[in-house]
Amino acid sequence: MNKITRKRISIKRKDQFNKKLALQIIFSIVLVAAVIVTKQLDSDLSRHFLNTADEKVNESIEPKEVGNSIIDFMTGVKNKIPFLSKDTSEYAAPVNGRIYQNYGLSKSGETSYYNHGLDIVSNTQSIKSISNGKVTQLGNNEKLSNYVVIEEDGKTIIYGKMKEAFVSEGDKVSKGEIIGALDEENMLLHIEVWEDGESLNPTKLFNMNE
Repeated sequence: MNKITRKRISIKRKDQFNKKLALQIIFSIVLVAAVIVTKQLDSDLSRHFLNTADEKVNESIEPKEVGNSIIDFMTGVKNKIPFLSKDTSEYAAPVNGRIYQNYGLSKSGETSYYNHGLDIVSNTQSIKSISNGKVTQLGNNEKLSNYVVIEEDGKTIIYGKMKEAFVSEGDKVSKGEIIGALDEENMLLHIEVWEDGESLNPTKLFNMNE
């Protein structure tokens, strides 16, 4: 196992630990919502889910087990609730966090400038590819620090402010694949999307609430 692979695994494990804590907090809320929906459905699946949910309330919460239970349940009822079965998302959020600087015209004191991308304060150190694509460039400059460029279906996607990249030029990546890491002391990602020589608003491609 090489150095980059070990770091990729280490970052992923750290993010999984954070997600486990978050899941433990929100599980009861998700459970209540699921029960409300389930009571509207008259089926063996819904009755089984209610019984299982009642048993799990007094048990320790394991993220993988809970996730699988919810996935199984939603799969079973998706045909009864049409909007749940509709997945048109071609892109995914690169990190889990909040928008620090929006795309477009911005002001800093008396100076105005145009932000061709999006700046996001991340809750996780890992950076994921928002789409399938091919790594065409890695580099470093004053504006973006370490950056990775991925091209996909006519779009050029730039990931900047990285501490380290986990990919190399020529690599093919998939949506959601970890491509790099942020600095723990400055968890700020800059991302730009370009097409036909013009920048696009990244929030038109992915939802930061995902």
